[in-house]
Amino acid sequence: MKNTIIKTVLICIPLLIFSCKSDKKQELKNDEEITKTDEIKTQKELPNTIALNELALHPEGIVYSNETKKTYVGSYFKGKIVTVDLEGNMNDFIIDESLVAVVGMEVDTKNNRLLVCNSNSGLSKKSTKETIGRLAEVVIYDLTTGEKLKTIDLANLYQGGHFLNDITTDGKGNFYITDSFSPVIYKIDENDTPSVLVNDKQFEVPQGAFGLNGIVFHEDGYLIAGKSGKLYKIDLSNLKNVQEITLDKPINSLDGLLLIDNNTLALASNYFAGPKFDEAIYKIETSDNWTTGKVTNTFKDLAGVFPTTLTKINNDIFVSYGYFYDLVNPESEPNDSFKLQKVIFSN
Repeated sequence: MKNTIIKTVLICIPLLIFSCKSDKKQELKNDEEITKTDEIKTQKELPNTIALNELALHPEGIVYSNETKKTYVGSYFKGKIVTVDLEGNMNDFIIDESLVAVVGMEVDTKNNRLLVCNSNSGLSKKSTKETIGRLAEVVIYDLTTGEKLKTIDLANLYQGGHFLNDITTDGKGNFYITDSFSPVIYKIDENDTPSVLVNDKQFEVPQGAFGLNGIVFHEDGYLIAGKSGKLYKIDLSNLKNVQEITLDKPINSLDGLLLIDNNTLALASNYFAGPKFDEAIYKIETSDNWTTGKVTNTFKDLAGVFPTTLTKINNDIFVSYGYFYDLVNPESEPNDSFKLQKVIFSN
């Protein structure tokens, strides 16, 4: 009888252990499902517009961080950076007197940093004659605290006018920056060493005009950069290989670029000088690794003026509006109703 009891207990122990493990697995599975459900719920609850209610903010660059769950918004006019969380709460993040006009920004996930293009076209309230068309800095901040970590001056790398416009990363610690006033793309490597990556005649523009603008990195080892209404593919393994991407339809102009996936690009088109046209966000797709591109959709239901930069928040694309015409029109009333808007393509 005693042996029977011992055998019964020994049989039950593994069964209990197995049962506990099964329960544990089920709990983990349930937790994962709840987390996924919460993430989906959060994504669905993002509004079509996110208010940026601050007088004369004039945002240009925006970038979302999956780590902090915040969107970083740079002010072109005030030279500062604010954050907006998923609930729409906006707060000052970086107040730095050295920032004149905040343009492109990129998150360095590897090192928990925010890289910021600091430029001056003459429209910032902190603009000076000495820095107009000359300022060319990438300023690096701690992504969490906003502490300034480093300033990298690119102005001496190329003799010419300067307006650092957009910045992208390959995810390995290398960053690539466009200069709208010079026909070059810069590189900052993983050791924060800057250099001229590409100098190409195709990027040249008349003095005073804007040249290179948006830029993105493609995981197949090349960059896509925009100038006026054209897109260019820059092979990082052969920097002399700069090819214009043939589009099936003309694009009036371009600003920010965003790779939705390897074969799909979103492009913000706006006007600032010259005749007005219908501003829009274009969806462009390729079937030949960006030798050519086809405009497959156009989003024109814009909630603002002068769409600039695009970023992806969760699975949604958002665009910022700069209202830059207000900065050169003395009759314009000060604006305090800036916003980010969700871009919803019809297909």
